Amino acid sequence: MKAYPFCRLAVALALFITTCISAASGLTDTETKAIRDGFSVRRDAAINSLNLDHFKPKKIDQPLGPNRPAFTRAYGYSVASFALAAFWRGQHVEEANAALRELVDYFKANREARNDNDNFYWWTPQLVRAIDFFGSNGSRVKGRMSADVEAAALEMMWLWAKEYSLVSDTVLHPDYWYVRESENHHVQGFSASWDFTRLLMRRAEYQNRRLDDGHTVAEHYAAWTRYAKDYMAMRAKQGLFIEAATEYNVETMKGIHQFYDFAEDPELKRRAGMLITLFWAAWAQEQIDGVRGGGKTRNYPGRWSTSGQDSTRRLSWFYLGLGSPVKPPQADELVFLTSEYRLPDLVIDLALDVSGRGVYEAKQYPLGLAVPGYHKPPGYRLRTDGGGILRYSYCTPDFILGTLMFESHSNQDWAMISSQNRWQGVIFAGDLNARIFPVPQPVAKAQDRAYNTWWSVQAKGALITQSLPGQNAGPMRIWFSRSGLEQRTESGGWIFVKAPAAFAAVRVAEGQTSWESITAKPGFDAGDWLVCGTSSSPVILEVARQQDFEDIAAFKKRILATPCRYERKKLEYTSLAGDHLTFFADRREPPRINGQRVALAPPQFSLKSPFISAGWNSGVVILQKGARRLTLDFSSAATGPAHAEGQNR
Repeated sequence: MKAYPFCRLAVALALFITTCISAASGLTDTETKAIRDGFSVRRDAAINSLNLDHFKPKKIDQPLGPNRPAFTRAYGYSVASFALAAFWRGQHVEEANAALRELVDYFKANREARNDNDNFYWWTPQLVRAIDFFGSNGSRVKGRMSADVEAAALEMMWLWAKEYSLVSDTVLHPDYWYVRESENHHVQGFSASWDFTRLLMRRAEYQNRRLDDGHTVAEHYAAWTRYAKDYMAMRAKQGLFIEAATEYNVETMKGIHQFYDFAEDPELKRRAGMLITLFWAAWAQEQIDGVRGGGKTRNYPGRWSTSGQDSTRRLSWFYLGLGSPVKPPQADELVFLTSEYRLPDLVIDLALDVSGRGVYEAKQYPLGLAVPGYHKPPGYRLRTDGGGILRYSYCTPDFILGTLMFESHSNQDWAMISSQNRWQGVIFAGDLNARIFPVPQPVAKAQDRAYNTWWSVQAKGALITQSLPGQNAGPMRIWFSRSGLEQRTESGGWIFVKAPAAFAAVRVAEGQTSWESITAKPGFDAGDWLVCGTSSSPVILEVARQQDFEDIAAFKKRILATPCRYERKKLEYTSLAGDHLTFFADRREPPRINGQRVALAPPQFSLKSPFISAGWNSGVVILQKGARRLTLDFSSAATGPAHAEGQNR
């Protein structure tokens, strides 16, 4: 693979700027501009690193289940990505057209594959971009996509849209919390409906055709434009995404990027840009070196839980120069790389000035409770009187500890996309994979999918959690990574460990424990599970910064002196910060912090931290760091860029 000098220059620039940040709190406008301008350098290096010679599409795989068509997602991704990159570079154009023609002909002829949600719209944003940038009216280079391929692609889009797109779906649930299949599927689906009808209505042969619901493509396009604007406003008003801090967010956000890059309606483009900015701002305040902390949903066992390298961290290389050069780009990354969107100064500063952010709490109130009878696919409906969840993160330059706090509910009370594979725990600065997290083990038959398996309470650096008798839940266990954590010691019922810049202590309140060692393998980090013999035992996790103690011996002494009592299924613990936590292991009452129940509903805020503030249902989000201030106003129909104070961009 060829090395590119400008990529090495980008790495050096990123390292230089990071060094400057450590010497002074906050970034100057010159520094943020250099990072933002470096996006195109890093993007070009990644796209130019793709080997376009002797292209072979990914194979079509066996069906995912009975009565399903062949699994074609990887095939679609490989061809659409190859074609977009080839057109972008102006190389292997004929081969790209031939591969695209085979792809669209396959889906034209295979209705079952075309209408299978796991096969089709995952890769179509790349195809749409190829048409918009390089088709007969391409905005970058006209005609690199041949006319016959473009016509075949539009026919394929028509065949899908005429059955899948429904104007009635744009008014089915007036508060915009009806979710089809899952959150990321929902956005991928309706953004495809918008994209396809937008392209189709430009062609005379489709303008007067009516889709299966009786509406024209123009009527569908108008309905989805209105829907998308309101959808994005509602996410800002009521806690952002149900699928919180998960890998699936990239699938959701690529659909939002389609609106940003191709919207003819200025208000749709404005709201899409604001939602992208809000997503990255929320990510920025909860990450260290591109690794996001805090509570998560739909976070599967294995790499998703134990590794710090995920899709958003890979994208942060392009936006921020964080991490290592990303080559070659993976499936969805070409959507983001070919987008016009760039991070504003404030978000760049918030992401990179980790020490300057200081120590703070970040709170988010995502929806999760379902309308009775609508807790599972294909049609979720979310309660909007309060989601029943406080997503809480305690953020320091040395670690981020976070969880999802809620009252104990039955499985049917939760939308499954909220209760599935929830994650909580601590990530540590200094090592991408350094972390400790407690989670019940999914039972073997569950195929790594478990629901509503724990509940917890957290105040600053202290977390108490317990397994719940949810769906597919096994015994509680606590993961200790080998990366970044020094050898463990045990004393007085506590397990102590030292991270690069933090100390942590874990205590299982009841029963015996055992250790299970996990060996590293490609894509998976090594670590050790502390397995609870009494699966319902509460677990305490306390984390502190090293700078607050003389050494680990002083930390141990403080922990061993903390009041901790577990009697009659009631755990009382006073944290290092002085907070008194009360936890009822029989679930007869919700947990308490300093004698008070955690406030869950009605929420006062959608998001609240020193850097992000959004009142519940207000639609106005204030981002602020130092002198920089950015107002994201989803409540009005104002045109133009988001209002910024104290920053150039």
